[in-house]
Amino acid sequence: MKSIEGIYVIIDPEFINNEDPVEMTKKVLAGGAKVIQLRNKIGSTLDTIKWGTEISNLCNEYDAISIINDRVDIACISNSDGVHLGQKDIHPDLVKQITHKNLQIGTSNAIISEVEESEKNSSTYIAIGSIFPTTTKSDTRPASLQLLVDAKKVCKKPIVAIGGINQQNIESTIETGVDSVCIATAITLSKDPEKTTKSLSKYFDI
Repeated sequence: MKSIEGIYVIIDPEFINNEDPVEMTKKVLAGGAKVIQLRNKIGSTLDTIKWGTEISNLCNEYDAISIINDRVDIACISNSDGVHLGQKDIHPDLVKQITHKNLQIGTSNAIISEVEESEKNSSTYIAIGSIFPTTTKSDTRPASLQLLVDAKKVCKKPIVAIGGINQQNIESTIETGVDSVCIATAITLSKDPEKTTKSLSKYFDI
């Protein structure tokens, strides 16, 4: 299983300047993104399968990791590498009842007790946020840089920082010791997503 590390980009049709999700993925992969999550809250299931399959193929070309938000079934159908699950989604331990595929399983966490639970369950990486205020999701819960530091002390699984991360605060975020930083609009709504990804990727020595 590939390691979760470096720049992790969320491709969300609502936040990519009306561009095609696959074309946006090409740009950020060319810029050095290591993980791509497709999060489609407005389009159809068929759209998600189509985009997810094409994004999975692209990620294979770039030796990157492809993730589908929420949907274990679509992750399997699209041959994606994994699925990302929120606190109200299916429990990570139940994924193996749906598929025998060895999927990456990410979980969303905002407090230390959730982080500790994710360390024990079947998840393979732990996303923590929202570290900073964000406009891409209305139901986020605040976390902190200190929580990232505390999480690194109790977790062996890769930790992904998420929420409002940009050029101004990425350095302080990485200094906490996280393995990956998840970014959406700071990349996908920038004038040059490939160039922006390249610039942010430089903060990781990989």
